[in-house]
Amino acid sequence: MSRARTVHSVLSTRPQAGGGKGTFTLPCRKLVVEYCEKSESSKGTRDFLLQRLEPMARAYPSVEFVAVARPQRPPILRGFYLNGRTKEMSTHQLPATQIWPKAQQILDSSGKKTRGLKRTPVESSNESARGIWSPFHDDPRDL
Repeated sequence: MSRARTVHSVLSTRPQAGGGKGTFTLPCRKLVVEYCEKSESSKGTRDFLLQRLEPMARAYPSVEFVAVARPQRPPILRGFYLNGRTKEMSTHQLPATQIWPKAQQILDSSGKKTRGLKRTPVESSNESARGIWSPFHDDPRDL
């Protein structure tokens, strides 16, 4: 009886020293892949770990990649960012070919909170010329 090969240890790459003038540092500093070793819903995630995680780790040497076995839990991709935020994406019942774009999306995002595209607030470094309107600063009207 042959046993399927699964990843049992932590896969990691050391982030490169840098961040000096003229260098770009990805906002994503760590990608954690959580999976169950026995669950059928984690089959695609296990295949992703065995076949595609190593090339991704080589392509992004500044990001630490970690694989964690979590029994009886759904598979998750979790990204940790330089600004202290995290982003999670479920990979429940997904094949390995569909997990790669989800991991790519976590690596490419900035880690900022997502905002709607409509009604974006105007951000300015200068104060407004007219000041901030308030109903309490107007002259009271006599009726």
